[in-house]
Amino acid sequence: MMIVASSSSSEEEEEEEEINESSSQVGDNGSGDSKGKKRRNSSKKIFVSKLYSTAGIATITSWIVTSIVALSFHPDPKFKDCTLRHNILTMSQAFTFPLPIAYSSFRALYLCAKHDALDSAVARRLNLGVFVFSAWLMAASSPSFSKNFAFGYDLYSTKLKIIAATIHGITALFALTMSVLWSPSFSSTLSSLPSVISGMVRGVIDSFWKVGPSNNGISSTSYGNSSSLYATGTIGLLWFTILPIVSPYPLATIPTILGKRLSRPASAFTLLGTIIAYCLKEQEDDRQQQHPLNENIANEGDRTAIISQSSRRNSLGSIQETLRMGLLQGSGAHLALVFLKLIGIDGGGWIFPGNGLQEVYPAMISVPFATSVSLATHGILCFAASTTYTPKITTKV
Repeated sequence: MMIVASSSSSEEEEEEEEINESSSQVGDNGSGDSKGKKRRNSSKKIFVSKLYSTAGIATITSWIVTSIVALSFHPDPKFKDCTLRHNILTMSQAFTFPLPIAYSSFRALYLCAKHDALDSAVARRLNLGVFVFSAWLMAASSPSFSKNFAFGYDLYSTKLKIIAATIHGITALFALTMSVLWSPSFSSTLSSLPSVISGMVRGVIDSFWKVGPSNNGISSTSYGNSSSLYATGTIGLLWFTILPIVSPYPLATIPTILGKRLSRPASAFTLLGTIIAYCLKEQEDDRQQQHPLNENIANEGDRTAIISQSSRRNSLGSIQETLRMGLLQGSGAHLALVFLKLIGIDGGGWIFPGNGLQEVYPAMISVPFATSVSLATHGILCFAASTTYTPKITTKV
């Protein structure tokens, strides 16, 4: 949370400077109208980016609070004697993957707003993802449905349920609004609600069919390409998004290892991870098509258009880098914590003496195949994110 807040404040200072610069940098042929338009555009970008920062901070805070409340005790009498160590490790499991994924998603949308890139494909995917993600968490924390997401356990006070559901509901509405406003269908002259919905549905279905790595004649091992790895991770995370929702206990606790209390709500973060992995896979495919990067595009347009195109590509590159780091940190931390549990840090396991692994993690060890596949999925994503080649884009004019 300190990282989110501090980065947001520093960005706000930079953006205030941009307003002053944009208002003063008017050409000799400029007019008062163009100056005012630049100021309005800059103010609009700052306002929207602040909304994304606020939504991200509220969402992460809500998840932290609800996780601590739900995982600080166990309603099942069989686990009433769990140690403080076990409760802390379980809470940590609720933070290792979800927090980096949520932070990087909202941070990427913040950067999209700042760089006027909310019309990009990655922003549209993230906005729709945040909408579904927040709507799922709203239902999981609402007074009416929370028990259905926790195998009948009533874990929160009514006040906390209302506050959390309100935060996630407002965030879902905001993300959906941004997705609609920046939809290509909405921007066209034929814009209408049915056309916007149709465009979104077509885009989602098209993404499903494009989840596999594209074959552009470039080897998957060339230039640090990780398209196949990201595609594999996307399919794996998508499956593990659905698995806890449709499966009974204990299979429903995989891949988040959060037991009956939070495994189903945490599927929302697995969905966000799926979208991030897909965005990174698409970036790898695009980079294959654009290779070599130091290309002469002098015939593509005038100097201003070329510079604008190069600047936009670099902005999108920084956004994708934010997503890559979030996926790397989230999957890496998840793997590290599960590995510690397996070797026996919580009362015994593969290396340390004791029966802790069997006693406090019976669900995880009772479905070894699903557990192994989930760990392999995170391992593949870690490898892809840590070995992806991120080139510097230079454009010759």
